[in-house]
Amino acid sequence: MMEKPSTRDRIVVAGRRAMLEQGYEGTGIGPLLASVAVPKGSFYHFFASKEDFAAAVLKAYAEQYRQQRLELFTDASLSPLARIERHLVQVEHDSAAEAAVPGCLYGVLAQAAPGLGEELRAQLHGAFATWEQDLAALIAQAQQEGEVEGGLDPAETAAHLIDLYEGAVIRARAGDGPAAFARFRKFARATLQRGAGASRD
Repeated sequence: MMEKPSTRDRIVVAGRRAMLEQGYEGTGIGPLLASVAVPKGSFYHFFASKEDFAAAVLKAYAEQYRQQRLELFTDASLSPLARIERHLVQVEHDSAAEAAVPGCLYGVLAQAAPGLGEELRAQLHGAFATWEQDLAALIAQAQQEGEVEGGLDPAETAAHLIDLYEGAVIRARAGDGPAAFARFRKFARATLQRGAGASRD
């Protein structure tokens, strides 16, 4: 029998969806708590401030998606390039499935970064850095297999793909929908494989 989520967990889950849909600044604590029938006093029992709350939401989000990445990135049944491509499809699916509009919590918080405290900004930077490192390691594996252009710098390429993905999310939210992600995947594949065929010969 599954345990019921704790009050804290319910608030975090509701906050995640609210921030994805409305942004950090647009997420009001009152309406958020009302949506899960939790009194305001309970919120301040668990979280010292809205930023403290956002840090908890980000931590849960980052941990979930890191675990998802590691499971995929170590799947030996797929080639390294196939794992990269599966990852790009997966992040697109997750962006569309989590809320009423496509979104990425990293991007949402990055847009609010100038007004955030130093600790939350550092946490966000760390989340991006971990994603970049995981992806760079997989790109390097794909290079060793001759599937990805050997002249690419794995860390720079991973950072570039993440930047492109975050841009695709913005365009999808602005009305392009799935077409924005399709362009992203097409460009990503072309970038990764440019010259790779020649390097295998």
